[in-house]
Amino acid sequence: MDKKTVSESPNQIDDNEKIEICYMCHQEFNINEDDDSHYHYDNYPMCAYCSEFYGFYKKDR
Repeated sequence: MDKKTVSESPNQIDDNEKIEICYMCHQEFNINEDDDSHYHYDNYPMCAYCSEFYGFYKKDR
């Protein structure tokens, strides 16, 4: 009997994907993307666009 593993499932969501809703613009986004998205004050999810636009979060370059 051939069993499919979880990784072979076509409907599987990537383990690194965590969908949040931005508290500023109310758009859904993946907070685990490699961008400026983050939790503002460790509590409020903020997408990369709002992070850059409002300037709350800056990467050290």
